[in-house]
Amino acid sequence: MAPLSVLPGRLRFESNSLIGSKEGCLLLEESLFSVQGVSEASASHRTGRILVRFDENLVSRSEIEGHLAAALQAVAVQKERGPELSPVRRAAPSRAGSSSSGVGHFVMEMALHAFLPAPLDLLLPTAATVFRR
Repeated sequence: MAPLSVLPGRLRFESNSLIGSKEGCLLLEESLFSVQGVSEASASHRTGRILVRFDENLVSRSEIEGHLAAALQAVAVQKERGPELSPVRRAAPSRAGSSSSGVGHFVMEMALHAFLPAPLDLLLPTAATVFRR
């Protein structure tokens, strides 16, 4: 992969495999940060561009390019597998209450999801607690 821009301590690359892959960009950034001498690594899932700032005394351009190629290969493998959804952790329902309170809690959450606009949806757990009191 040839860099788009080469300046002392700064490289810019472009890869179409990153377009539309937020997870891939995060994986790539984490991988590049693990290289000693890399001070900044950012990848855009919108443009596919990668920016790497590094200390030329600690790491060479060819080492960064090699590490970047390996990281892009890992991103391609991850993209083939598809996005891995992390399971949502929920608190275990309380056994002390009756089963009707569990149903009421469920109905309340569904109503809140239906009536709250999207930004307020993040406040759902807090809103549910307030409404239940």
